[in-house]
Amino acid sequence: FRDLALRFAKKELEPKAIDLDDYPFCDFNRGALKAAREAGLLRVMLSEAHGGTGQGMAVFCEIISSLARSDASFASVVFVNSLAQSALIRWGTQVLIDKYIQSELIAFPAYDLPTDLPRYLAAEKKGEVYSLKGRVEYLALAPVADALILPAHMQGSEGVSFFLVDAKAKGISISEPILSLGLRSCPVADVELDRVEVPSVNLLCKDAESGYPALASSFRPAAAALAVGVLAGSFETAMAYAKDRYQGGRMIIDYDQVRFMLVNMAVVAESGKALVRSMAHAADDGQPWPLSDAGLILLTEQASRAATDGVQVLGGYGYMKDYGQEKRMRDAKQIESIFGAVPLKRLELMADILRQEK
Repeated sequence: FRDLALRFAKKELEPKAIDLDDYPFCDFNRGALKAAREAGLLRVMLSEAHGGTGQGMAVFCEIISSLARSDASFASVVFVNSLAQSALIRWGTQVLIDKYIQSELIAFPAYDLPTDLPRYLAAEKKGEVYSLKGRVEYLALAPVADALILPAHMQGSEGVSFFLVDAKAKGISISEPILSLGLRSCPVADVELDRVEVPSVNLLCKDAESGYPALASSFRPAAAALAVGVLAGSFETAMAYAKDRYQGGRMIIDYDQVRFMLVNMAVVAESGKALVRSMAHAADDGQPWPLSDAGLILLTEQASRAATDGVQVLGGYGYMKDYGQEKRMRDAKQIESIFGAVPLKRLELMADILRQEK
């Protein structure tokens, strides 16, 4: 699977990764999406009954990391869609699964904790349907998805629930795609709902407060794999450039300071791979690592540092689009905000530590 993903990335992603990094001011990479679907990369974790290959988190992380070495944006498309598919399988009825599992892409609020979001979207029960009114901001894959998973405040209660809604349902308005800092080929947009009626069966998860943390915990290894892919790509680009660039009469890789930056990148890349594998195998065993937040925080921050060092190795070229390293630097910072902003993740990690001490 890793070799499949590397071949796919080399053929489908690398030639267009830089040119398609300005979405919405360029096309969405539907060619790569079609090829990924044909190769089975969009359904890796689905069972054979649902048209997938039934692989676990360890295999999925290898795929995500391999894709992210070439284009973390497209790797994020696969990540968000698989996260949404997992939510559908975990929480949906068989009727709902049968209806939506064949969707090409499903949008999901991957950047903010849905249970901590401002309650802008409200759900009101009216007989056999729910009426949804309000908005959800910065929804990943919203501009290109067939279906949307949306967190909504249930009127008459303090809880948050998830609903699965057709992207083209009457009353839904999706904003122009938002130009993000990074991961631009994994587009985001705001979604407005004006009394959108959805059947009761589309209530995906009634109690998001208890359902979402387990889902997020199981997918933290994949988010960390995104960071490791950026780490590996940064190291490979910096190493190749350092071995080819002459300055002061010798290759810049012969300068100690450059070697220090390169070896630091290599160390965190290799240790990051091992950490992700440990997190992924724990998730596959049904016992997610208790401090998986710590691994995610560590690797996303290390990816940002390594991407910045990669820019430094390339010098002025590191800031130019042509070499792809400035894209990695932006992508790495965007990956840090998956599953919530870093300060919030640090506070939640400290809360977990205190709970375990009790």
